[in-house]
Amino acid sequence: MVAPRQATSGWIGASADKVPAQVLARALGVRDAVLGVGVLLTADDGYALRPWLAACVACDAVDCAASLAARDELPRAGAVAVPVVAAASALAGAVLAAKLD
Repeated sequence: MVAPRQATSGWIGASADKVPAQVLARALGVRDAVLGVGVLLTADDGYALRPWLAACVACDAVDCAASLAARDELPRAGAVAVPVVAAASALAGAVLAAKLD
């Protein structure tokens, strides 16, 4: 949120220097912070935690899909690393949610 260019340059390359990309990077940073706080605040209550994990899984899956869809326009590192990390995060969230029962 405070350093959007630095946070996204490996993902989107030179576009990270542009203000519109920085706006989106800040928005993603806030989204992830809110999701993280929601998970932390509900970690001891499986019923309340489940929707937060579902939101995390959905967001990570979209990050993965969006990066794959744009992979030809992204730097190689971002086109590979972001989908891998996002898919792994989505899978981890889904597994954790399944174990709440």
